[in-house]
Amino acid sequence: MTQENRTSTVSANIKRNRLDITLRGAISKKEVERIYTDIRFCTSDLEPGFAVITDLTEAQFGHLSAIGTFRKITKFLAEKQVGPVIRVVGRANIIFRQIAKLSSEADYKPKYTKTREEAEMLLAELAERL
Repeated sequence: MTQENRTSTVSANIKRNRLDITLRGAISKKEVERIYTDIRFCTSDLEPGFAVITDLTEAQFGHLSAIGTFRKITKFLAEKQVGPVIRVVGRANIIFRQIAKLSSEADYKPKYTKTREEAEMLLAELAERL
């Protein structure tokens, strides 16, 4: 199941119990509101403890007007009993710093990787520990 926005995508892999989010370009308030709707839709079939990989490598920055909705997303994920949250940040651009700041307010602590492959390996390692 995949919900696609103009530039960003949100998809759920039910078999892997995982939510995949890819943010691209400049994230406006309207865009993040669509992303939030997609996240709520996609998580409906996921079990508590689901993993999240958020790829920020193609995102530039989030508009300040979107901060409130980004906060709603982090709160929603915590309420849905999210498991491991991994953010792929590449070269750590502006949006990385913006989202890292918002994450300090969340009930979960994301981990950061430079590549999608590193994120996949980290999730595999975390699954082995369980």
